[in-house]
Amino acid sequence: MTPTPSTEPKNDRAAARELALLVLCHLESYPAHERAAAVGLVFEHPPRAEASDVGGEELGRLFAQRKLQRRAEASVAHVLEHAESIDAAVADTSRRWSLARMLVTDRNVIRLATAELLYVPDSPRRVVVAEAVRLATRYGSERSGPFVNAVVEQLATRLRPRASTPGASADDVDAG
Repeated sequence: MTPTPSTEPKNDRAAARELALLVLCHLESYPAHERAAAVGLVFEHPPRAEASDVGGEELGRLFAQRKLQRRAEASVAHVLEHAESIDAAVADTSRRWSLARMLVTDRNVIRLATAELLYVPDSPRRVVVAEAVRLATRYGSERSGPFVNAVVEQLATRLRPRASTPGASADDVDAG
């Protein structure tokens, strides 16, 4: 898929989310019990991507930035450390589509967004939803954006309800 300008990361946090997604998708090639150990290897010895590979230059650029790596490592750690509670929240929300039926990309975008909703309170929920849709649109199928939007919006409503009092909330600030 050729990225469109609207799916390019707009800032370091968005780029770090992108790197975390790529790492999570890569980790799915490992048995579940080896993923925690494998994550260290992935960040210490990033996959070598040739410029001719799809996304190879982009992957190399993301891994070359230490600040992005630290943020991505933290996001991946949240997903791996809280995998059971994250997957349970997703399963409770997406009853018609089990995690096993979801595309690898969609599943990991949703896991990443769920971890951020649960464990990164300074990330505004609308930003989490928008970033999940951006990542799904960029890396998933043509149906991924709407599917991820529906699931993550429901998760956001359940996990982080909007403030019921009038006035500014954390979601009014775009911390993207």
